[in-house]
Amino acid sequence: MLTTTEEIYLGRQPILDRDQRIHAFELLFRSGGANRAMVTDDEAATSAVIVHTLSEFGIETVLGKYPGFINCDTAFLMSDAIELLPPEKVVLEILETTISSADIQQRCMELKAKGFRLALDDFRGASGSNQLFLALADIIKVDILGMTAAQLEAVTREVIGLPVILLAEKVESQEEFIRCSALGYRLFQGYYFSRPEIVTGKRLSMAHVTLIRLLALLQQDVDLPDIEEVFKQHPTLGVNLLRLANSAASGVRSPLRSIGSAILTLGRRQLQRWLLLLMLAEGSQSGGKQSLLLHVAATRGKFMELVALPEKGSATLAESAFIAGIVSVMDALLGLPMEKVVASLGLAPDVSIALLKREGALGELLSLAEALEHDDHGAVVRFVSAHPRSGADLLNQAQGQALAWANSISIAA
Repeated sequence: MLTTTEEIYLGRQPILDRDQRIHAFELLFRSGGANRAMVTDDEAATSAVIVHTLSEFGIETVLGKYPGFINCDTAFLMSDAIELLPPEKVVLEILETTISSADIQQRCMELKAKGFRLALDDFRGASGSNQLFLALADIIKVDILGMTAAQLEAVTREVIGLPVILLAEKVESQEEFIRCSALGYRLFQGYYFSRPEIVTGKRLSMAHVTLIRLLALLQQDVDLPDIEEVFKQHPTLGVNLLRLANSAASGVRSPLRSIGSAILTLGRRQLQRWLLLLMLAEGSQSGGKQSLLLHVAATRGKFMELVALPEKGSATLAESAFIAGIVSVMDALLGLPMEKVVASLGLAPDVSIALLKREGALGELLSLAEALEHDDHGAVVRFVSAHPRSGADLLNQAQGQALAWANSISIAA
């Protein structure tokens, strides 16, 4: 049973469309305690998600422009607390443990009349407990984990003719994604979409080559004229640099008119951060899975930076944490093994070790960020246990601010 003193944090899992673009997020309650089985009270768990979403994070911060799916059991569906949710922003997931009684059916119709959308969770075939929900659901989430191709086709045939959107959850591979898409599924959820997918032999674009070259020069601490020369060879990049520096230098009386002055105004650290974000943006232009990885990278980098600063008290380490978070998805974005990405960027040793071996202070932060994304509860529990006074609060604050930042920057729009 969830207690009022239990520390909690919020998890998010992306839901994608057929083009593998973000469509929505499922909001997940997680306990900071050592016992993973702590979530036995579905109503308390759902209420915790709502409280933290609306008060501590802010629903716009957590979801941005996307809708959010929230688990609802019988007690929560019948409660007045559900009125706290904005109907246009949430989808109510009816848990598989909910039995479709007459009262529940009436309540579901009332909620639909108020503008709420309903999703039937963990569907694996019609049964006495879920049969009546099929006529009320707007979305049916089919749990495909462990299903053979024949089983998936059989379950899909039961619902394919209904006026609903089919969502395949627990998609673990590209083969499963393709199979479900061919069967008529329009939405997808699962670990496959946030895993790196290396395409061997992929060629880097000229933009990527230039950005990598500039990042390497910055890491090698070369003289300003050498960096300036690369910008001069790529006029569009130089113009963007001037625009960025002018917007950042609000105290400068006259506009910046040279590449060199723009670099000095920004500083090397800020320039490095900007180049990394440009590389991410370049990688995301092909759309699909890359747009999700872009969002993951931006959120991860900012989260690691925010956790590192109060933890270690070092601005330098916090900046390195940001870089490690951003670079951690570039193997997938660039289609290269991480070893080649690290070598091409000339990263500092502690950043390289974190990316390749998940070791050191930065490696621990990267593992923590990945644990929040992939529902690896153990790493989060260890962090909270090591920081009994502030662990959960630090995670919540850092995650909330990181989500807000990722939603606000132009490359994540």
